Amino acid sequence: MQGRLICTILLLLSLHSGAIQAKANVSIDIAVGLENFDFQPLFEEFSAQTGIKINILAFNNNQLKSELLQYADAMQLPDAVIIPSDYMGLSELRFSTIPSSWLADKLTLRVKNTSKVGGVIKGIPLMYGNHLVLYYNRSLVPEPITDLQHYIQQGHFKAPELGWNFYEMYWFITFVNALQEEVILSDQPHLDTRAMRLALSNYQLLLNSGIIDADCAYQCLMNRFKSAQLRYFVNGIWAYQQLKDTLKDNLAIASLPRWGGHQLISFASSHVLAFPANAVESEKKPHLKLLVEFMQSQRVQDRLWDELKALPTNSDSLDKLTKRKDIALIQLIASLNHTYPQPNEPIMAYIWEAILKGLTRYLGGVYSVEDTTEYMQFIVTKSQKNETKAQHR
Repeated sequence: MQGRLICTILLLLSLHSGAIQAKANVSIDIAVGLENFDFQPLFEEFSAQTGIKINILAFNNNQLKSELLQYADAMQLPDAVIIPSDYMGLSELRFSTIPSSWLADKLTLRVKNTSKVGGVIKGIPLMYGNHLVLYYNRSLVPEPITDLQHYIQQGHFKAPELGWNFYEMYWFITFVNALQEEVILSDQPHLDTRAMRLALSNYQLLLNSGIIDADCAYQCLMNRFKSAQLRYFVNGIWAYQQLKDTLKDNLAIASLPRWGGHQLISFASSHVLAFPANAVESEKKPHLKLLVEFMQSQRVQDRLWDELKALPTNSDSLDKLTKRKDIALIQLIASLNHTYPQPNEPIMAYIWEAILKGLTRYLGGVYSVEDTTEYMQFIVTKSQKNETKAQHR
């Protein structure tokens, strides 16, 4: 009897040891962008807690999408990615549908909507925002611009004062959003509109005003603002820490200004944890679920601002930040009230392309404003039809 008990205990110990060894041999390959967020410390903590190794595939932000598409072509997609939520519309990456039970309880409806493509959950929101704000240098000006149209009408600019990434459509769309809430209606592009025509005309006024230098792109603008050559700078919340490190207490933040009677409105989105190549259906499902639970945990969400300068998706964690006596942080959070959720539908990639092509033709005098919006609508509708045909071959 005693010998049988000892054998049973030894068997159980052996099974337990084997389970621990099996988990130690499990790894998760995860792709992330390099520039904005350093997830390494969090992943190391997760590995220490679970025994699951995280292998990081790090790419420059502007190469992340193209690299993932190349991995898809080679059928070598990672188990997980942390990406801007609009990437979830890339059908080539075959993102898993995620059970609703995996989403944390403390997500607002707005944040939850960023997890979906076509009403289906495709990602776990980890950080929210990714939107444009108005930075200004307090050593040069005491107050932000509140009405950009009025400011332009009052001034004669000997040199550019406002940093504006003119040919990036994420900036242009703020003029469209000021006049038209949706660029996609009932799954169809909505570009040939009076609001789009007015946005194009207003954007040309901005270009011709002298307040911006359209030939100075993103890094050029960063350098000018940090060296006090610009009073104002419209950029994303992702640039906050870099600007703060340089300007320190001279850095101030406001929501985007109005243009006449209309508030310029940025898109906002989440960075989501998503699973390409239907990884949730693989044998790694329980390990991926552990990673989801860890990244959504209150303890991790409470640390995102201090460690990554990212706004958490957990509503309790965000409420804690609003109670801090940090004016810049409070302004960043308040600016979320002047945003629209960025659509995640696949058609959005074609919309960005059509808007850029139309804008450059309009500014170059090739098309009238009426012809431009017709052209935009034509381009995106044609691209949509070609995509549908390709999927049915």
